[in-house]
Amino acid sequence: MTVTRYASGRKRHIPPGRPPFLGAALALVCGMVAIASGTAAPAPAAQTGPVPDIRADYTVYVGGLMFAEGSMHATLTDSAYLLRNSLGSAGLPSRVWDARWTMTSEGRIADDKLQPTRFTFSATEKSETKRRLMVYDASGTPELTFDPPLPPEEATTTQPFERKNTLDPVSAFLLPVIADGNPCDRKIPVFDGKRRYDLQLVFDKNDTVTTRDNGYSGEAVRCKVRVTPRAGMEPTRFTTMMRRRDDTLIWLARVDGRNIYMPVRVQLRTPIGGAVLDVVKLQQYATAEGPSENIAE
Repeated sequence: MTVTRYASGRKRHIPPGRPPFLGAALALVCGMVAIASGTAAPAPAAQTGPVPDIRADYTVYVGGLMFAEGSMHATLTDSAYLLRNSLGSAGLPSRVWDARWTMTSEGRIADDKLQPTRFTFSATEKSETKRRLMVYDASGTPELTFDPPLPPEEATTTQPFERKNTLDPVSAFLLPVIADGNPCDRKIPVFDGKRRYDLQLVFDKNDTVTTRDNGYSGEAVRCKVRVTPRAGMEPTRFTTMMRRRDDTLIWLARVDGRNIYMPVRVQLRTPIGGAVLDVVKLQQYATAEGPSENIAE
């Protein structure tokens, strides 16, 4: 039976078994880590296109229980990036809420900034699939396509000037730096096709971290993160919690011997308990120069 709730004077229909904040929570978590993936990520040989440089498998626990798991494949050059991601419900929640998301982001790397050119998003729940495409023009403004088209009550309220020079939620936390620069102390404008928000990172400390299952063990930079809604996000208890910088932490590690950082752990609070995203395996694929290796080793 569908549960009906009210928000901002409108009826909302929420599938049974799904916490009303969970979709937004997972979207923000995955956007904040730039690694999102499904329960069955394909092996490198099954992929088309460039062979990825890095694979990161991860889990998301909420309140001590596994909620989601997935993996990310990243192909990086000196001037471009391609990220292939998917995310799926897991553990006990998957028995009542079968959901999968896939995301792909590609674009250019210019010094310490990313310039996305194309972002695709696909969400499947109860055998129903919805797709989203964002293509960025020369000014850095994304044009939107939804399949099926959004109903009027779900249409984005953001204006083109609000979307200009934003990052999609996948590329938002692939953080290039210049030389030995600090990956924190920056504001990241994000637009996911519906919601526009800022991620404000503030340096906390240089740290060492060991993630779940020893997926990564080593040096990392710990940042405090504050989410500031700009457009398309209704005020909820969860978004209020995300605005508190001391409640959200992210650990960033340098990857692939480059001046590029990616998250290996994200920790935040939700209305039903603490959420932790951990990289459980971080691997560099084989190249012509040598065999593949586990970056954590």
